[in-house]
Amino acid sequence: MSSVHSTVVSTALVVVLLTAGNAAAAPKPAVDDIAKLAAAAAPMKADAVEQLYANRTWLWEKNGAGYFSESKQGRKRFVARTQTSYGEGDWYVTSGGKLCMRALWTAKNDRASGVITCFLHREKDGIVYQRPSLGGQWYVFRNNPVGKNDGVRKLVKGDRVIKEL
Repeated sequence: MSSVHSTVVSTALVVVLLTAGNAAAAPKPAVDDIAKLAAAAAPMKADAVEQLYANRTWLWEKNGAGYFSESKQGRKRFVARTQTSYGEGDWYVTSGGKLCMRALWTAKNDRASGVITCFLHREKDGIVYQRPSLGGQWYVFRNNPVGKNDGVRKLVKGDRVIKEL
């Protein structure tokens, strides 16, 4: 797969994830206000980010999701699908609040390409802020208390990816 196609797949994945995670309850604070609040928040610890995602499926769109499995031995596998592609690899978190999905993506009638997509997480007073690590805007991923439309509600227990393939 060409590097241009890899970039397109990676960009499309970030757009899909942002669409899934950025549904905050109204009224929405201004983007600049959220950025200031996120800057004042502390990066989440690795174990806290891991608890958010481990053994959960992140529902991205009508026909897309990513599953973050974790075995009892600590092995972290990642599988995902969208309307046009399938990804398989692993995931990891860092002490700076970063979640990364490293996957080999295959699109219909195309060769596979490796892509790493990461998100940053910060937290203050039970409110979790998230944004793509390579730019993008901070948004509230989880309010305190959790809101009806918070992105964290799209993290559901169990595997909703493999069962649908």
